[in-house]
Amino acid sequence: MKILVLAFSLFCFSAISFAGTTMIYINYGGVQRDFLVHVPPGFDSTSRLPVVLNLHGYNMTGTLEEAYTQMSLCADSNNFLAVYPDGINYAWNVGWSFAGGAYGTGVDDVGFISAVIDYMIGNYHIDQSRVYACGLSNGGFMSHRLACELNHRIAAIATVSGPLSDSVAFYCNQSRPIPVLMMHGTADTVVPYFNPLDCLGAEESVGFWMGKDQCTNANDTTAIPDVNTADSSTVLKIHYGGCASGSEVLFYKIIGGGHSWPGSPLNAGYGAENRDMNANSEIWSFFKQYYLPASVGINEVESSVELKIFPNPVSDEIKIESNLIITRVEIFNVIGEKTSSSQLNATSTSLNTSNWQKGIYFVKVYGSGYTSMQKICKD
Repeated sequence: MKILVLAFSLFCFSAISFAGTTMIYINYGGVQRDFLVHVPPGFDSTSRLPVVLNLHGYNMTGTLEEAYTQMSLCADSNNFLAVYPDGINYAWNVGWSFAGGAYGTGVDDVGFISAVIDYMIGNYHIDQSRVYACGLSNGGFMSHRLACELNHRIAAIATVSGPLSDSVAFYCNQSRPIPVLMMHGTADTVVPYFNPLDCLGAEESVGFWMGKDQCTNANDTTAIPDVNTADSSTVLKIHYGGCASGSEVLFYKIIGGGHSWPGSPLNAGYGAENRDMNANSEIWSFFKQYYLPASVGINEVESSVELKIFPNPVSDEIKIESNLIITRVEIFNVIGEKTSSSQLNATSTSLNTSNWQKGIYFVKVYGSGYTSMQKICKD
């Protein structure tokens, strides 16, 4: 695999720090995982703020992603929580054997991101209808995967220099139209604009989401003012509307742009760095329009609820335990079909999963004053 093997030479950025940023550690799948949480000044958990998950590029970390993109400054100005998770071995699993594992195998990063959202619900009391995902390069690829597999928890996504991998595009079964913003430079030499290896091209990825979101309107193109004539690049903002359920696809074609985060004051070193726009501002302006529809089953787990669904992955039996009464459990497959439903009045239950086919399922638990949906994987 040639693309993305190049490492971002951003180690010097780690000296940059932001007030209000804390490293969090959780155990997921028997492995200690971590992520940064940045809270804006005067944070009050009763406000139920939105969350932007910002996923790093290949051979980077959440710390470097925060330093390079400087999205925490945007979070401070716009009163949202910025979260920077760390991938295993500096990578996200988007279906490549060299980085996380082939599709359906290896590191369960979708489950990890879902667990991060659970943590934010329980500890920061976030607005669950306003959780968004964005990312650079490999993190952009991962954002597409979240749009396909975790769109019952993610309201919208944005990507920078990160189209869809072939396998994510092939297996994508998102249950609802999802708003998508993409940015890509035409002179990107790390993830080429046209015909990247094992990936869709930038415009192919735009077309993919236009199809998934059932967009009907022709593109509406405007030129971003070329306010920085020294950055060797210009930007076309291309909007595709008329999409199902009020979604949209928005594409920033960075003519002459390289493999970089537009507007960052720091240089990644992979071609022209556009400074006619600020990616953080554009992404947040896009995100803030969208809320997760109530019909998709948003978690409503109060901080007093202790809910466990284990083991995950599951083989022959799954156990569900809560400190509050469970009234119903429903199982959905990866395309949203309900496969079973059980009524009960207890704080724990077990389900026989020995006859389940291998794959991804969602367990929706109803209780006294709460609901929760979690993803599990059947080995």
